[in-house]
Amino acid sequence: MISVKNISKTYSNGVVAIKNISFDLEPSCITGYIGINGAGKSTTMKILCGMLPFDSGKVKVGNYNLPEDSLKVKEITGFVPESPELFNSLSVKEFFDFIKDIRNIKQDIFVHRLDYFADLYDFKEYISLPIGKLSKGNKQKVLIVSSIIHNPDVILLDEPLNGLDAFTILTFQDMISKLSKKGKTVFYCSHLLDIMEKVSDRIIILDKGEIRINESKSEMKNSADFKSLESLFKKLKEDNLQKEFSYDEVFS
Repeated sequence: MISVKNISKTYSNGVVAIKNISFDLEPSCITGYIGINGAGKSTTMKILCGMLPFDSGKVKVGNYNLPEDSLKVKEITGFVPESPELFNSLSVKEFFDFIKDIRNIKQDIFVHRLDYFADLYDFKEYISLPIGKLSKGNKQKVLIVSSIIHNPDVILLDEPLNGLDAFTILTFQDMISKLSKKGKTVFYCSHLLDIMEKVSDRIIILDKGEIRINESKSEMKNSADFKSLESLFKKLKEDNLQKEFSYDEVFS
């Protein structure tokens, strides 16, 4: 569903975000995208949903090429950004009405889906409140639902669990797994390694804008030295001089 070939991106301030990376994302597969802050994960996500131009390489999403077909790509994509900007003055219902209109969802289908998701994510009682008055977790629920209510073929998730409670995280994991089984292409970025290991079928690890690992979870687990995704990530970090906290050095 998504083909990325040798793409690179350098920002105007000279920061190199990603360097000549390539990978394929398949339908019915959840691909976990992992890396430290500044590794280039959010840049990749924005490129794939047609929000951000890139310097070189080729990107194909479904039958569409980027950047030429960015509007078509956005039609088939749902995106949860790491740092969302919601319309805080709108009520939750008004915001979803806006999503309905830009996504061209029929009224009866929209009403059914919104009612279902409001119940699933427990925000029915907040439907008339301004988004600005919601807690961080409830804002995140609204954002998640707005990204999938049009039933997209491609789902891009950049730290989607920010602010969510444990029960909502379980609901979200169950939903994403079932969407994947329905043929959706899911690209999932998170720092929560235990969750990534549970839900992902494939893992891509990005380090300083370059791909260090791109393997299926079964391939990783069949490796003789694999213990857990966390231990693997720590080993990669040790190669980059991982820092350790010393209580005595600071407080003694």
